[in-house]
Amino acid sequence: MESKFDLAKWLAGEMTKAESDTFEQSPEFETYRKIKEYSSKLEAPEFDSEEILQNVITHKKEPKIIKPRFNWIVKMVAVLVIGLGIGFFFLQSSSKTEMALAGEKNTFSLPDNSEVVLNSGSEIEYKKFNWKFRRELNLKGEAFFKVAKGEKFDVNTELGKVTVVGTQFNVKSRNKNFEVECFEGKVKVSFNGKQVVLTKGKSIFIQNGQEIESRDDISETPNWLQNEMEFNNNSLSEIIAEMERQYNISIENKLTLDKKFSGILPSDNLETALEILSKTYKLSYSQPTKTKVILTKNE
Repeated sequence: MESKFDLAKWLAGEMTKAESDTFEQSPEFETYRKIKEYSSKLEAPEFDSEEILQNVITHKKEPKIIKPRFNWIVKMVAVLVIGLGIGFFFLQSSSKTEMALAGEKNTFSLPDNSEVVLNSGSEIEYKKFNWKFRRELNLKGEAFFKVAKGEKFDVNTELGKVTVVGTQFNVKSRNKNFEVECFEGKVKVSFNGKQVVLTKGKSIFIQNGQEIESRDDISETPNWLQNEMEFNNNSLSEIIAEMERQYNISIENKLTLDKKFSGILPSDNLETALEILSKTYKLSYSQPTKTKVILTKNE
């Protein structure tokens, strides 16, 4: 520590003459002298503060943004949520369609295990995914329903609506004809702003928006399930259309007949049905092919 103190005083020129003489006689003096000599020859670089500032500004680095590592997780979750949302939307909006082509019948079950039988040339559409919350279906044509006990749903047609609870019933909606038959329990029929409640054995027939008949003598099951076509004051064109559906044939008719028909025709014996039709309307028929029938005026 003493030598360091002497060196500092000597370099600063603060030693007395006596101290300086003593220090110069020390073994280390020659080394210190050379250090002082060489140090005096060193030059400090010029310091241009303005130039340094400009360099700092010019080479200023953009701040590095550190993105959180979990950013990709957030994106993945967002994509997943959007995907699920789109999937749920399509599930809710998608419909289930059951059909019975001409000459066929189709039996199936609804999500609540209610049984449905579609008649020829008929179609039912409903939303299977959210059936529990929206119990309704759309019917075009004719169908027999055997509703599961305690279950309830609506049958919508272009001509009216039928609301049911644990019952068996038949609905037919074709052109301007709307028919409902109740075989068990009760159903509520809505049409043209009116409501009618049918109980077991009751039925209602509506043509052109007008109630034409209510019967109390219907059978235990719909006639069409017994291979019969039942008509109630129907025109020849309506009868022909039903026969084409049931037999999957084409019937050519150029006759204009106003006579209405009420009765039953077989849906499993074309020849018998044509015989009854020809006698009722006094016409003739021919069958050039298996799937084509021609009706002509009786000579």
